[in-house]
Amino acid sequence: MGLLDIEAMKTFPLGAFLLLLTGLQKIMIMAANKVNRPIEKGVNNHYINDAKRILKENPDLTIIGVTGSYGKTSVKFYLETLLRQRYRVLVTPESYNTPMGIVITIRKFLKPTHEIFVCEMGARYVGEIKEDCDLVHPHHGGPQHLDTFESMENIQKTKFELADAVPDGGMLFLNGDNEYIAEELERRKGSRPLYDDPVMYHSQKIGSGYYASDIVITNHGTDFTVNAPDGESERFSMKLVGMHNVINVMGAIAVAHEFDIPLAELRIPVRRIQSVPHRMEMKNHGDVTIIDDAFNSNPIGSKAAVETLAIMDGMRILITPGMVELGEDEAEYNRKFGTYAADCCDRIFLVGRKHTEPIKEGILSKGFPEKHLEVFDKVEDAISRAYAVKTDQHKYILLENDLPDNY
Repeated sequence: MGLLDIEAMKTFPLGAFLLLLTGLQKIMIMAANKVNRPIEKGVNNHYINDAKRILKENPDLTIIGVTGSYGKTSVKFYLETLLRQRYRVLVTPESYNTPMGIVITIRKFLKPTHEIFVCEMGARYVGEIKEDCDLVHPHHGGPQHLDTFESMENIQKTKFELADAVPDGGMLFLNGDNEYIAEELERRKGSRPLYDDPVMYHSQKIGSGYYASDIVITNHGTDFTVNAPDGESERFSMKLVGMHNVINVMGAIAVAHEFDIPLAELRIPVRRIQSVPHRMEMKNHGDVTIIDDAFNSNPIGSKAAVETLAIMDGMRILITPGMVELGEDEAEYNRKFGTYAADCCDRIFLVGRKHTEPIKEGILSKGFPEKHLEVFDKVEDAISRAYAVKTDQHKYILLENDLPDNY
């Protein structure tokens, strides 16, 4: 470097020099991404085509698609448990519900001996479920739950992309409890035979399809009777609690029964169904029962959780930081959640002072005793307080909404 260069460096401001370097770095990253994008797309297309090839080489494989705004991962595993009574079943693991997750499942795990592939399909935008369906071409399936986090019209359209992909002659399984599914089905009736005669299932409503009756929920689980359209009925016991779990398991039972498994053969596998971790998972500790629903963050599931708590015979304590990532309506969803909680709980412990203000407002608007409502900065403090509450009753502590794993 010459003398002139050294002098120039001395007078060049350090802040401007660093800013220049940062700008150059961003430009280089953008350029690298632009170069890599077609390469990455080419690699992905290779894997997608390979997955399609594998599926073509297994023409006898039956593919069941599962989607919905929430609950689809649980339903997928319930289906696996029940269908394995008679069939060799593969399911997409964990939350592998994107095209590349499905591709990985097919290429890594699908064997010629598999008879049924249960494929979870997730989406954030219109067209993404169709992308999954164009990959696997499901024979049967349907949306399990729909909810209004964003545009209801877009959600109905997106989740029914799976229903649209099911061919005539396949089976469309629909949650009869969900008003948005019923609304969308009514709009589509008459457009094709599949929409005129779907397989409906309900938690309690007597009507066409499968429905549950004589439901009894305790701290040990849930007992209920399943009534099938063919007149067959059977009494079931499961470790899961909550009406939303009844409808989820009802859906799995409906699918298994339509696949020619008698209800009586499903009693033992239903009893074996395990809670998905942190989703209404029961943990008994002497005179305290923890109901762990810490991963639930949707309004309908949260309402169902506190309504399940209300059924319990004992002191009912809710610990929650409220729901997050619900967009501009988040405060209103949390306020409504507070009104539901006030009707279902004996004590309510909120975690986080600022974010829980709308919940507190909803709770107090229902006349809930302010002395039984407490706010904590840390979940550990709320749990310690819940254990310290004096009572002669059995204690039920519901951990609800986005709490950390290490509580």
